[in-house]
Formats: sequence, structure tokens, C-alpha cells
Amino acid sequence: MALFFLGTAHSCSTGSDPEDIIEEVFSVPAEYCLLINNGMNDIIMDVNAIVMNNLETVKDTIDDEIADCVTPVIHRTNSIIDSVVIDYGTSNCTSIGGRYTGKVIVDPDDENLLDFEIRFTDLVVNGFDVSGKMSFNVIGREAGRNFSVAATNVQFSFKDSDENDIIFPMTSYEATYTYVRSEEDDMDYVDDIYTITNDVAITYPDGALMTLTSQSDLTYAYTCKNVIGGTALFTLQNVGEGIVNYGGGDSFDDCDGDVSVSAEGSTITISL
Repeated sequence: MALFFLGTAHSCSTGSDPEDIIEEVFSVPAEYCLLINNGMNDIIMDVNAIVMNNLETVKDTIDDEIADCVTPVIHRTNSIIDSVVIDYGTSNCTSIGGRYTGKVIVDPDDENLLDFEIRFTDLVVNGFDVSGKMSFNVIGREAGRNFSVAATNVQFSFKDSDENDIIFPMTSYEATYTYVRSEEDDMDYVDDIYTITNDVAITYPDGALMTLTSQSDLTYAYTCKNVIGGTALFTLQNVGEGIVNYGGGDSFDDCDGDVSVSAEGSTITISL
């Protein structure tokens, strides 16, 4: 993973070629912002699939509709769940679209199993080291359906070719996930469709603030393991803004993981 630092003294109004401007000013920060947001979605939707869809199980190890490389263990005191540890092992484990090593720990905050704290141990997601914690709150009374997530101290980072830490602190993350339907009308999560509204703020390594805010409901499909529809506004402090288009929301036609970013009359494509 290579990082090219961009100063924030540029302006989207400078230069004669809009395509050159968006390539120079937006492409690298936008790609990192979208990749980090995608990593958060991967973590959250994996927790929803593995943990929230199995809170009523009497098993100590969850094994329904999960990747072979994942070992989710439920720790209990008598019959009360103390925590669920999702162990992805020490080599790349692909689960719900993400590539993981390390552990995600889900701790119930209340006896009704509606509010949770999610924390990370030696977690690597899609090439980023991830630290911090976030809250996961079930909306309503049924886990595995509607929920919200919030975080203020999550950090994504990686080492460059000189072994320097390149750090992306997440200033804030707020998102609401709403269950829409199961495409096959069954009980498994594997073909569920969700809509997402989110507001994300990330600090770029040069200190500039990046934000990503949904402008319409974003469509997430478990079959695609990705956001496949809707638009969001990407902003880069002291530079400008661009419109992110995730596609039309079709779980077949829009399942390629490509998004477009448009600014100053030009458009680039980023693959998540």
C-alpha cells in the first residue's frame, strides 16, 4: 500500500484541466477515506452477521453461516453472555468481504443484549491496523435487524516502505443501519439488504480533515459484501468537495465494488 501525501493548500478552482485537478487533489485522499469507511462497514456487518444473528444460540462456538477461518467463541457466566470473541487467526481470513487477522471482541453493555461495546485486539482489516472501540446499539427489540454504531477514537494505520506509521485517526463515526428485506425471504442473513445513513470524519496524515456524509440512503447487500447504491458527499478541508456515487443499488449489476467520485466536472473511479 503506497501513500502519496497531498498538501491542502490546493484549490479546486486552480488549473485548466478538471480531470487533472480531481486526479491531483481528490484521488488519493478520497480513496483512503472510502477504503477506511469500507473497512468500518466490513467490521460492523461481520459483527451483525456473526454475533447479532446468534445471540440466542446455546453453542459455545458459533458455526452457522460463517467462514471456515473464523472462530467466534461465546464466553458466559452460567447462561449470561459476558463477551463474544471473533478470532480471525493470524493469516488473512476473508469474511463478509473483509480480509482480517486478529480479534474483534463484542461485550454486552446491558442484560437485554441491546447495547454493546466492540473493541479490537491486534486487528488488521484490509491491510490497515485498526485500534479503538465503538458502540453498537440495537434499534427495537430484535438483534440482527436495525441498529446504530458510533465511534470517536477508532484509528486506522499502516507502515510505509520505510516502516513509518501512517495514521488516520477517525474523529467521529455515526451510522444507522436499517434492514430492508431478504432477497430469498429466508431466515439467514446471507442475502439481506440494508440501507445505511452515515457521517464520517477522518484526519488525513497531513492534518487535513476528510468527511464522508451520505446524501441518500446507501444500499448494502450481504450477497455483494459491499455498499452497492446511493450517494455521499466527500469533503477535503481547504480543498473542496466531490460526490461519491456507489451505484444503482442492484445486487447483480452494481456488485463490482467500484464507486465514482465527481468534482469540477470530472469523474474518477475507485475500486473498494
